[in-house]
Amino acid sequence: MPTATPEFDWTPFIGRALGLLCLHQADLRTKNLLDQAEFLMNLGLPRKEAAVILGTSDDSLRVLAAQKAKRRKAIGRK
Repeated sequence: MPTATPEFDWTPFIGRALGLLCLHQADLRTKNLLDQAEFLMNLGLPRKEAAVILGTSDDSLRVLAAQKAKRRKAIGRK
């Protein structure tokens, strides 16, 4: 009798690969991490998944976003 092997869920892998392809097609691979992360998040990915795709941590992206918001507030922009 054959042994049952669990099926591998390829969905996260496929989603990450597509996110990376979108970054490449949008010519954003040379931009800073936050710009790339914001692009991926605007596509609907959570920040945690964007961090995995970009090879960084969720906390790092959170700090970068907070710094950007602080700079914008300091110069009076939205």
